[in-house]
Amino acid sequence: MASLKKEDAPVTVSFLGPVSSYTHQVHTLAQAERPAWSIGLTDLDIAQAALDAFDSGRYDYQPAVTITDIFDAVQSGESTFGVVPFENSTNGAVVYTFELLADRHSRYLDVTVCGEAYLDVSHCLVGTNCESIDSPDISGTCTPTISTPSPLKPRVSPLHSVKHIKRLLSHPQAFGQCDVFLNFYMKGVERIDVSSTSRAAELAKEDTTGASAAIASILAAEVQGIDVLAKGIEDREDNTTRFLILRKGSDSNAGSADETKSLISFKIDHSTPGALASVLNCFQKYGINLTSINSRPTKVVPFQYIFFVEFEGSRLHDPSGMVTKTLDALEDFVQSWRWLATPWHLLNATLAEFLPQSCYPPVFNPSDLVASYDFASNRKQGVVLPQGYHLVYFPPAVLSSGLLPDGTDSLHSPGPPFVRRLWAGGSLTFNLSEKRQLQVTGRLASCAEDITHLHIKGTEGDEKVFVSTRRQIGVDPGRDVKCGPRKRRKAALREMLGDTSDNDNVNMGMLSLLETRQLVFMREKSREEASEDLKKVSKVIKPIHTPDFSVSITPTPALIFRFSALTFNAHAIHLDRQYARDVEGYRNLLVQGPLSLVLMFSVMRSQLKQGEIVAQFKYRNLAPLYAEEEMKICVRRDPEKKERLDVWIVGRDGGYAVKGTAVVGPTKSWTQRES
Repeated sequence: MASLKKEDAPVTVSFLGPVSSYTHQVHTLAQAERPAWSIGLTDLDIAQAALDAFDSGRYDYQPAVTITDIFDAVQSGESTFGVVPFENSTNGAVVYTFELLADRHSRYLDVTVCGEAYLDVSHCLVGTNCESIDSPDISGTCTPTISTPSPLKPRVSPLHSVKHIKRLLSHPQAFGQCDVFLNFYMKGVERIDVSSTSRAAELAKEDTTGASAAIASILAAEVQGIDVLAKGIEDREDNTTRFLILRKGSDSNAGSADETKSLISFKIDHSTPGALASVLNCFQKYGINLTSINSRPTKVVPFQYIFFVEFEGSRLHDPSGMVTKTLDALEDFVQSWRWLATPWHLLNATLAEFLPQSCYPPVFNPSDLVASYDFASNRKQGVVLPQGYHLVYFPPAVLSSGLLPDGTDSLHSPGPPFVRRLWAGGSLTFNLSEKRQLQVTGRLASCAEDITHLHIKGTEGDEKVFVSTRRQIGVDPGRDVKCGPRKRRKAALREMLGDTSDNDNVNMGMLSLLETRQLVFMREKSREEASEDLKKVSKVIKPIHTPDFSVSITPTPALIFRFSALTFNAHAIHLDRQYARDVEGYRNLLVQGPLSLVLMFSVMRSQLKQGEIVAQFKYRNLAPLYAEEEMKICVRRDPEKKERLDVWIVGRDGGYAVKGTAVVGPTKSWTQRES
């Protein structure tokens, strides 16, 4: 997000409303510390969304009814930021927030934490001041007597009589923070949980009988025009609440490891004595400072828990290697642990409701969409990355300032006047050796890209520039590594590359995948030309074959957005419908070329025999595919050449949009000799 100017729209902030709640008072976002950790919903290597600068006076505050609504607003993009209470110095963790952080059903895959803020919280008892001759100190249904002594004395006394109060409303956290005062003066009064302290004040105001009161801030009392019956009723004078600041994506303004915090969750064998202590000792052994530990029920086995541990440092900024060593060590003591959802899992979740289960990768369980991965049990044996899923890895790491006006990166651009980009096609060659295939966990993978060809086609004034690139991707042939130094990564990459002059499996060497991509760049259109293109009727080329199997889907704008996020692709033709129509002349958002490729591989995978994988695949994008229009992915095995599959996609007009050919072969197991 670029820095805000006067003409820019305000940044929208969702908070736990109504106005005057404590969450609303956390307004100094610009001064808030921004730790570089995510709550476990996106990969920081992929989602490097930037928050360059913003004017702290230009926020558009949007009150939400519940904490869930705040998460929903940030996930959907309705709000730029969300502010949620996380923990209180007196009453501990905010359970509702932790439940949403656990995200057992993957509803908040893109939400990350970009900051934290602390607020000194002073509570008031607010309600209607009913004139009474009773002394405030001895009034109320709960006033201690000789027969019912209170073990603790509150810090303050009521300012007015509270004898008339029958119902007390507030957020559950507020009740816990004012326990001594309530047990002393309000014993026996019905307590009613509501979504926020400001909402409690609002409801108390609406009770015309005066029998309802609320625990809220003095600001809430002023906003509602309600009486303050007692001030400073919190148990401790230093009562402080910590708030998390949420955003979609992650913040590239994160500091160094010394300034960052990380949050992981894990499960242990509760029947093993000392299991939790063993995990925590891993942090002590490598000098990692723990800042908090919390737990929530697993909701699988009664009285077993998911533990949340927050610590100083980050595996993404780990020059000493201590964080990596700590996480390696704890694997011996946990059943599973979680940091961030990996791109392959996010892609599974993105496609899950668009494809039949027969097209899911074998390692994907559609009944369990928890955004995590069981590293401890799967890492040593390795899980092969589904073919085509490499497309959500190795995105171009370009700063926002390095993007072109249409949101594309400049790495492959030939420059003006060729400013419009499309994905024209490409080819992929896979190593058939299982040992060399990309894995979800366990081994470092590297990618080397270079531009191989550039040529111009077309008549003068209507030229198109075709840029061909080559990507060489492989896994480290050495030991398992997670965060090797740059020198080691470069050495591993040199060892992987070998001789790849011929695109066949014999010369793949240690490469996992050799990919070529062809991008086409065209001249800018005038508004008139874009308008005319909208009226044109495209030429339709009908398929000549009948598919053996096909899947029809209707891509939604949300699907296209989520895939753009996974590939770190800000191209406006996929995100901005008005831009696509008015500037480029397309009738709707375009489906990405790589997304079409992933869909073809997903459907094709369902038709492969046991032990078969794709060895080679070539494809061309022939016509645009659009959001909210049905497309059909088709597969046909050649009746004469059994190792050949024809794969194509047709648009709503029934004509070719993408056309590809695959050659399949047998997987070589780990025990087979490599050719």
